[in-house]
Amino acid sequence: MMNRTEQTTPNRTNTLIATAVAAAAILVWALFVRSSNVGEPFSFADWTDIELISPYLLGIAVQEILVPLALIYGLSRTALFRRVVTETAVPPDEWRLLGVLLGMQLLVFLVRLGLVNSINDQVTVDLLVVLVAGLLGGWQTGLAVGLAATMLTGLSDYLSWGDETFSLAVYFEFAVLKNLDAMTAVWVGTSVGLAVPLLQERRWRPPVTTGLAVALVAVSYALMLYPTTYPPFYLNRLLPNLLIYGLALGAVALMVRNVQDDESRRLAESARLELAQTNLTLTQTRLALTQAELRALHAQINPHFFFNTLNTIRYFVRTNPDEARELLIKLSEIFQRALSAGEFVPLRDEISYVEAYLALEKARLDERLNVIWTNLAKEWLDTAVPTLVLQPLVENAVIHGISRQPEGGTIHIVINRVAHDLLIQLDDNGPGFDVARVLTNGAAPPNPLPEVERPSIGLRNVDERLRMLYGEPYRLHIESEPGKGTRIVFKIPLEQEKIA
Repeated sequence: MMNRTEQTTPNRTNTLIATAVAAAAILVWALFVRSSNVGEPFSFADWTDIELISPYLLGIAVQEILVPLALIYGLSRTALFRRVVTETAVPPDEWRLLGVLLGMQLLVFLVRLGLVNSINDQVTVDLLVVLVAGLLGGWQTGLAVGLAATMLTGLSDYLSWGDETFSLAVYFEFAVLKNLDAMTAVWVGTSVGLAVPLLQERRWRPPVTTGLAVALVAVSYALMLYPTTYPPFYLNRLLPNLLIYGLALGAVALMVRNVQDDESRRLAESARLELAQTNLTLTQTRLALTQAELRALHAQINPHFFFNTLNTIRYFVRTNPDEARELLIKLSEIFQRALSAGEFVPLRDEISYVEAYLALEKARLDERLNVIWTNLAKEWLDTAVPTLVLQPLVENAVIHGISRQPEGGTIHIVINRVAHDLLIQLDDNGPGFDVARVLTNGAAPPNPLPEVERPSIGLRNVDERLRMLYGEPYRLHIESEPGKGTRIVFKIPLEQEKIA
């Protein structure tokens, strides 16, 4: 009987051969396009036109990526998407997915065409839906959507030339075949699809997804740069494309991880019912649920928060570029923490993560959000604390407290050492809530929480982990009433050796 290694080796070899063929084909095509260019040679005096980071171009790039990213987020909320990313899809789902992605690509083309006509400029190459198509459906789906993107990009370029009559021959020869801006979409869709069998589930790890997107976009720009007679056009757009596509594909990977973790929680819930019916202990099930929720908290960057942040950055790009750069750095810190945090982190890292999150929310809410830090335990910043022990509480206070009030409000975070414990207290003067509906002896309430209270999953997760790690005395203590604000207090034991 053939073992698994013997079965996968030919497939891996065939995939590598197909990838090499695709790379050779696009390289030959670039040589062909270069040989057919008859424009003026590039003058070294034009190097002064190069501006690697342009706030103007970065602002346009953000606008161009929002629509396809929003469409992909919408797709991620469907049952079709869930079946595809959890490997429970049935054969008709392949065609359904292809139809949906082709429709999205057409809609993105129409929106981009309107945007180009309004501002007479464009920055990003139209590759986001193509990349997602290859990651979701393999090389066949990537190739099909890439072909559609090629034809539509060529059509957009052809229409911008202003010809009074449409010539199919001119469109096909010059706007498609000799237009590497369009042709690279075919290669990108095929290449990312060919990478799927090699990467397997690793393709949904945000660093892998981001790295793959950045690499393919960089190579695409190298191919477009090779035959051009005016390199500054592409060099000025290179870094905005790498940044935007890196962030966008990282967000897509987090969307997939959220869906997969939601499915894990659903399966864990089913397992809990089965365990209860067979008189097994509930502790194992609660542990599995808590770990699944923690993975979800690791992977989750709320898409609404992501879109709001991008819109805020887009505003500051035009009004205050320095502030926009700072906000991009904060957003990068959020992504880095979401991708790399372990089970425990130093207290200073948890504080830095919360500060980055609050900086982005402060930029969005402006004077409606006030934050006060009172840190009386600065000598304990290296203390190991459970990861994501404070940020979910702060996020809950912002989203379900301060942002709901037209006048905003204040969040006060106090960190202090009390005896042998580190005490953390969070106060906000938001609208408050019914504590009994959020925490009921550490377990979920008998009735499902309404949509508006779902972020309490983060509160329950923090409470559950604190009790499992340190015991009942270290659970969350919440004081809140509707209309009277909220106070959350918890403790973390300090190491006895260091105290002594």
